[in-house]
Amino acid sequence: MNLKIQSIRAISEKLSDTAAKELNEDPKRTRETLEAFDEWLRKQRHLQVRNDYQHLIAFLRGCKWSLARAKQKIDGYYTFKTLIPEMFRRRDPLSEEMQAVLRTGLVALLPNGKGHAGPRTLFITFHEAISMVTASKTIFSAFDMLLIEDDNAVISGLQIIIDFAGITAGHVLQCTPAFMKNCATCIDRMYPMRLNKLITINTPKPVEVIYNTLVKPFFSDKLKKRVFVLPVQGWKEAVGNDILSLLPLEYGGDNLPLNYLKDEWSRKFKSYRDWFIEDDNYSCDQTLRSSYNYSQDLGLEGSFRKLSID
Repeated sequence: MNLKIQSIRAISEKLSDTAAKELNEDPKRTRETLEAFDEWLRKQRHLQVRNDYQHLIAFLRGCKWSLARAKQKIDGYYTFKTLIPEMFRRRDPLSEEMQAVLRTGLVALLPNGKGHAGPRTLFITFHEAISMVTASKTIFSAFDMLLIEDDNAVISGLQIIIDFAGITAGHVLQCTPAFMKNCATCIDRMYPMRLNKLITINTPKPVEVIYNTLVKPFFSDKLKKRVFVLPVQGWKEAVGNDILSLLPLEYGGDNLPLNYLKDEWSRKFKSYRDWFIEDDNYSCDQTLRSSYNYSQDLGLEGSFRKLSID
């Protein structure tokens, strides 16, 4: 028995059914596909990657078990981490930058009920002391943590709820076309998790204008249907009961208080310190690449490429 296969977590019957129906997962070909994926990675001179099978199966699941797509996805994952170091390097939870995030709170993982097999939900808030670059670094750190440990997120997808009540004019000025393109490209091309829904609440008019003029035109039709930009007034009625019930207590939901959820996420983030420090060792050496150069997909000031979201 391949010991790498044995290291893969068992999933619930509900998640197994979802993986089979929506992701084309077939236990009969799991080992063969993972071994082929692993062998291919070993031949990629430009990539220095994690190759444990729990990591690799996340990419195969996120690509509906298309080995060709999984190769592209994992290549992009490590390439973008290398090309955008301000978002993906130096993420030590004990660093001054990340400690500031932990003090203010930015991300909370909203708990689901026992036996839940649906998507995982992240709740994001903003604080004037945290820059947009640091915020993006923190959010993508949460993505990485979910990729490592959360089978719901990998198999059933991810929902993101953003409360813009704390956003400032300074934050808005930091949202350059290049910065926003890099963020969108990473969501599209980097992580093997489906973005099922993106909801913004308490959205001020300037942010709505930025989304409609600088972001929305460059999203695929599929992604446009998954984004809901809700204003300050009336968002509770617009968001629907299913989402409302997931929200923290302070927002009229049935979940735990937000400060408690943020503290829980902060403790989890700190527990990943060794992982994040080690992650700086994994990268892509563009000088050794023999195929597609992903740098052309990243932001040039004032320019976007249209995104295609699976």
